[in-house]
Amino acid sequence: MISHTASLFLFLFSALSFTPCPLLGPAYPPFTLNTKDQLIASSFKNLTESFDQLSKTHTGPNGDISPNTSFSIVIFSTNNGDAEDEPFFWQYHYTSHALNESSSEDTQDVNGNTIYRIGGLTELFTVWSLLITQGDRILNDPVTEHLPELALASEDNRIGRVDWDHVTVGQLASHMSGIARDYCGHDLSSQGNFQLAGFPDISEFVLPCCGDSSQCTTSEFINNLATRPPVAPAGATPSYSNIGYQLLGYILERKTGLNYSEMVQRHILDPLGMNETTVFAPEDPSVGVIPVDMQTSGWSQRSKGSEASTSMFSNAKDLALAGKAILNSTLLSTAQTRRWLKPLSHTSNTANSLGAPWTIYSNGDYPKTPMIDVYTLLSNEGVGEGLYSSYIGLVPDYGIGYAILSADTKSPADLNAHADYTEIALEATLGSALAQAAEIFGGNYTVSDNSTNIIPSTMTVLHDKLPGLYIGEFSRNGTNMRKSLAALIGVTNSTDLSIRLYPTQRGENDDASSGSKQVFRAVLQDMTEFDDGNTPTCVSWMRLDVFQYGGRGVDEIVFSLDAQGKVVGVDIPALELTLQKE
Repeated sequence: MISHTASLFLFLFSALSFTPCPLLGPAYPPFTLNTKDQLIASSFKNLTESFDQLSKTHTGPNGDISPNTSFSIVIFSTNNGDAEDEPFFWQYHYTSHALNESSSEDTQDVNGNTIYRIGGLTELFTVWSLLITQGDRILNDPVTEHLPELALASEDNRIGRVDWDHVTVGQLASHMSGIARDYCGHDLSSQGNFQLAGFPDISEFVLPCCGDSSQCTTSEFINNLATRPPVAPAGATPSYSNIGYQLLGYILERKTGLNYSEMVQRHILDPLGMNETTVFAPEDPSVGVIPVDMQTSGWSQRSKGSEASTSMFSNAKDLALAGKAILNSTLLSTAQTRRWLKPLSHTSNTANSLGAPWTIYSNGDYPKTPMIDVYTLLSNEGVGEGLYSSYIGLVPDYGIGYAILSADTKSPADLNAHADYTEIALEATLGSALAQAAEIFGGNYTVSDNSTNIIPSTMTVLHDKLPGLYIGEFSRNGTNMRKSLAALIGVTNSTDLSIRLYPTQRGENDDASSGSKQVFRAVLQDMTEFDDGNTPTCVSWMRLDVFQYGGRGVDEIVFSLDAQGKVVGVDIPALELTLQKE
């Protein structure tokens, strides 16, 4: 009998003398979320109580929050298990007292159907639309292939000009283009008298904004942008750019022949039934939460050219549908999704990487616990631009995600304190995955030939507080395979050999009516030594498939499951060995 709470605590926090070297990816095979599971149930109860306390006191272990913030937070999963509130697995909503007191609009308590402005989360739908309609090969195209007007600027290679021929579509999507952040809206010279603060008098300077950027035609915008200096060379360093997404919108419109709103509606919103999501504000403001008034909140903000970067409105229910569809590869192939949900660059924070348009947070006590990448996107309007913030996070390795939407009466909320609480659910998910893997795959596997007197072949699959499962006893026709494998990697004492199993996310003959196969790889390590020359560097990825026999990797382990998902046996192809689970 597994003690879920004890296993999770040890699994996540124990200081261990042996440091395993797990593969990148899920430490356990697919699992089912079950609200009747003690660990899951207690964690979500804890999560609700934590938000109750946070909403009451406005402070907690993850930091302070504003008492003026109304918010909705939901957790969803690709496997909803027995969750009742589709598409949510868990939800929490809080309406600030300040909302009703400050708002000139009709207000009501927020819930899963309440519309918020999601601003910068629009970037997600822009990249998604690009992948759906054009595939990911377009990401390597020079921008000038699709917006040739920008090529004119490449004729002048002065330091003050962008070398547009060497900026790719993918660099626009991943904020690696090095181009300016915004077009004209943030230029201080147009916002007041800054000479008193020490800035020079540039009264003769006229921004090329067509009055303001919202009045520019596409051609005017592109022609004026061509003269703007870069922040850095393309590919050199991450540099956030709304302009980059405006250009992506123009590329999409030219490639599809549709305006941005029509394109997103046709390729994402309609297929997924995201009926409450719109480009720009919905016609009926009563469906939304509007702090103070429509202008101050940013609800009525509508700028031409911002469609692909900051224009969209949605609710928690629709964002959960979107998150699940991404994790399930509903609108893309699985191969495309895998490529999309991978880092493209480092940032200056070692815990963060960059994707398109993701900020990727790496969690885990490497290498003692699994590395868990959370693919996030945060929209925070900034002071003076609006009162909405939004946040989405996806955990591809375990098929779960969350969305947070907020509206404040004073300034846009910093949602990091809210997002940090989702670790409660993530920890419970890992604990449940471990428990299910131990129950489904753990146990004794044997085979014997009754016509002879040879010793039976055996393998025992066990679990502990470390990532993955591991092999204990292992013999083939009476030969101790632990000794044989230990000799292969130079381990003198076979009891010091660690044989840990990690899922490869590869299945064979996957047929629900007749069963399926789950393919694992074994990582062999000497438990008495650090994995890489007395340092904790993890290089198991370099050793996969290094030993082969008869054309099959010695480290390949294939489990067979029946139609009910119960393991019935295991194959080790290199050993021509098939064992049945007892």
